[in-house]
Amino acid sequence: MRSLTFLVALAIVWFCPAPLALAQNAPSALQALDQASAAARIGDNKAALESIWAAQEALWNQAPLSIRNAYFVTEQPENFGSYKPRANADFQDNEPLIFYTEPYGFTQLKGPDGTYGYSINGAFVIIDSSEKTLGGQDNLGPYEMRGHRTFSVENMLAMTIGVKGLPPGSYTLKVTLTDNLNPAKTVSVTKPFRLVGDE
Repeated sequence: MRSLTFLVALAIVWFCPAPLALAQNAPSALQALDQASAAARIGDNKAALESIWAAQEALWNQAPLSIRNAYFVTEQPENFGSYKPRANADFQDNEPLIFYTEPYGFTQLKGPDGTYGYSINGAFVIIDSSEKTLGGQDNLGPYEMRGHRTFSVENMLAMTIGVKGLPPGSYTLKVTLTDNLNPAKTVSVTKPFRLVGDE
């Protein structure tokens, strides 16, 4: 029987600690949107934008943890949004899987010093065409950040998975993220792929 080894490298724009709490006296999303509308009506676009940002912060923390722009990519992205999607999900058997995604809706707490922090754990499994889980890794991370003075909305996760001993065939990568500051928030995304062997 062939042995199966997963080699994982992760790059994520995150780092956290120190007790954090939700910002006190922050307006609700609806209040902030009302303020934005009122400011826009009188042409105060700066105030309108600031109120929209406050509404975004309130809505973000209330939203479920979610994932967008989940792709296999051609190379390790350097920054948020700089990914290059692969034309297909066919990989040679010596080629690593490079998976890019943009999580949002994870809890971001504001500390007494005015800085924000968050913390997320990741995990993945690889599933074969008969729905059998072949292996994976739990507790990747935590991926954390603190010290940002503004609420962070541009966050990416890039995961590189090298697979040794996996024969050609059809598979599914399943990635799961969990919000450490609110463990009830969790999300998974699946991406099918094929190993086609060396050509």
